[in-house]
Amino acid sequence: MPDQTTPDTPEEKNKGGRPLKFKTVDELQVAIDSYFDACDPHLESRLVESGINERGETIFAQRKVMTEQKPYTVSGLARALGIHRETLVNYKESDQFSDSVMAAYDRCHEWAENALFTKSATGAAFSLKNNWGWKERQEIDHTTDGKPMQALVEIVRSGDKPSTD
Repeated sequence: MPDQTTPDTPEEKNKGGRPLKFKTVDELQVAIDSYFDACDPHLESRLVESGINERGETIFAQRKVMTEQKPYTVSGLARALGIHRETLVNYKESDQFSDSVMAAYDRCHEWAENALFTKSATGAAFSLKNNWGWKERQEIDHTTDGKPMQALVEIVRSGDKPSTD
């Protein structure tokens, strides 16, 4: 019986290579959602100090603690998925997985962009420049209302060169 695999299936695309970790879009999406959920604030059970006993030893108790927001990053996403960052790029370029991966990339991009409006935006700016193609540029206007600056006009008219006394 002939092979019924279509060229768009992961098995066909990776024939002879390493098989993809995620076989379906749903399986990948669950893993992506799990990463973002782990980054978002949530209640987590932890052992926390709750006092000192009569022998001077610290007593620990299980408590629910609210976690802090962790940044969304492409490297963090790849690590949570258990794949290399380059492999995530390959998933992004795949017909089958591109929509899910692009949506995750967009969420990481949006997080970094929003972080620019916080007190410590340096890391976000670095990420945007290096991961998303943002550029920092300064525009300097060497004119005044579209006219040359008066001091430069006078130097050019006089033809004088500045003295070097």
